[in-house]
Amino acid sequence: MKKIALALLAAGLVSGVAQAQPLDHKRMLATMGGVDQPTMANPHGSPHGAAPMQDAVLTGELDPNKLIFELVPMGRSYLEYQVDTAALAPLQGYDKPTEITVVVGTWCGDCHTHTPAFIKIMKALNNANIQVRYIGVDKQGKAGDVSLDSIEFESIPTFIVSQGGKEIGRIAGAPKASLEQDLVAILTQ
Repeated sequence: MKKIALALLAAGLVSGVAQAQPLDHKRMLATMGGVDQPTMANPHGSPHGAAPMQDAVLTGELDPNKLIFELVPMGRSYLEYQVDTAALAPLQGYDKPTEITVVVGTWCGDCHTHTPAFIKIMKALNNANIQVRYIGVDKQGKAGDVSLDSIEFESIPTFIVSQGGKEIGRIAGAPKASLEQDLVAILTQ
């Protein structure tokens, strides 16, 4: 077998260096995130989508898919996070309309960890009664064109859980137990 491989190499029919195909990270993340690839914006005409960003400061209303697809640290955290589906079991069939506002800093290390985890948790929960809004703030706490007059926060990320327009609980900064357990505690109180 070795002689055949050497003969093919000598004849120029094969290369002695393995030629790995580049990974299409956009497609991989889109598949994992449940997003159809053609729906992702591609302003640069690249087959791999928009150029990934490392330390961008994004403000205003944020698309959770863009957070994990275009911000390298958040994409890595999303891929690495393992959802505790057993902890989420009490929320299966949860039928109270709920709004969660996530205040996030795309420049913040804790946000790079907890926000993608939360995005993945919401994907796993897959409950139409729970709507999530992501708001990006800069280092001064400003959210671009989004008014934060009705939103109070002292740390980021902050996950504000509301029902009927009233806050029923929040996770500020790092969770007490885990994002799953803290969310279940808020929604089942």
